Amino acid sequence: MKRQTSGFTLVELLVVITIIGILMGLLIPAVNAARETARKNQCATNMKNLALAGVQHETNKKALPGYIQSFGKFDTSMDPSDPQNAAANHIKIGTWAVALLPWLDGQPTYEHWTQDRYPVITGSDALGKLDDASGQGLHPLAAPNLAIFQCPSNPVSRGNFGKNSMVYNNGMHPKRQDGTVLLNNALATSMDKNSGVGTQQYGALGVDAVTLDDMKDGQGFTMMFSENVQALPWHRAGFADSSGLIQAYADPTDATFQDVVVYQSRYTNGMVWHYEDTEYANTTLEGYWNGSSKFVSGLKNGQGKVQPEDVSDFHRINGRGATVSDDIFNLELTGGNSNRLARPSSAHVDGVNCAFADGATRFVVQSIDYRVLQALMTPRGKASLVPYPEFVLTDELGD
Repeated sequence: MKRQTSGFTLVELLVVITIIGILMGLLIPAVNAARETARKNQCATNMKNLALAGVQHETNKKALPGYIQSFGKFDTSMDPSDPQNAAANHIKIGTWAVALLPWLDGQPTYEHWTQDRYPVITGSDALGKLDDASGQGLHPLAAPNLAIFQCPSNPVSRGNFGKNSMVYNNGMHPKRQDGTVLLNNALATSMDKNSGVGTQQYGALGVDAVTLDDMKDGQGFTMMFSENVQALPWHRAGFADSSGLIQAYADPTDATFQDVVVYQSRYTNGMVWHYEDTEYANTTLEGYWNGSSKFVSGLKNGQGKVQPEDVSDFHRINGRGATVSDDIFNLELTGGNSNRLARPSSAHVDGVNCAFADGATRFVVQSIDYRVLQALMTPRGKASLVPYPEFVLTDELGD
């Protein structure tokens, strides 16, 4: 009598392994998709809290924060948080994010910025200077990593401190793509209350801060925050470092400081829109182009209208170039490209999270018409500097 053997044959084992492989192949993408959905939702929650903090700031201080502000100075020579830190006298120049810290459970960090007895730079390597990307020499207690400023999906970060993925709506970039200045008194004019939310609140520019009452299109139609893959650390105004803050204490009008910190701060932690339109060449729309007297007279045609340029691929949501080096995750923010990278961008598929002045968040698709993006970034589109101010915004924004 033949004895029957137990166990699997080789063929049966291969079949089982194949089935398991197929199931794993089906399961892993589903798990990754679920994880990305969770990360996207967490990003939206962080952004919603930023918008609510902005509303609280406006309620308490009667104005929204500027994209760059002075939070005091340090001139006491001794750091009470560490007596060994002999920091030099310096001015404390920070961003909109610093201004919002009291409403983001960041009061201890905010006090480090706003109380004159604390420095925001270090005077010795013993404390661990922050690397160049975070602002060399800034104090670790003034630049912690805070989850509220980070998108969990963003694979790109500058430096090890103050990691950031969030940017503020800073209105219009006042130049053409070739660098030609568009506006009289360009920087100040581009920050009028109809054309953006964040304004420069440091120096002698004389620009008023924006309030919620200035949002004539409605708070639900005015974007305050979005994401940006290339954004610099949340605390760092422009390309500020310890030497720049020391120099600004000695001479606030120093030309290098004004360019590298004050001017660049609009783009390193912000987003801007450009005087561009997809129908820039359609002369039948000439009568609708902006003809404001705020534009440089030489740029106007015979009827007093200013012709827009074509929309650059870099200026769109998730804007990028055609080469590998210009891929969204390979680009690095520098003084030479900061204005073209100051646009909404993210690691999410097909769009970005955006927070509005009413505290709501929406996912805005990257295929959105550039006129719609301009309308969302302008508190009062009809009176703004957009090339096509007759455009009427609807609530069809995306997901």
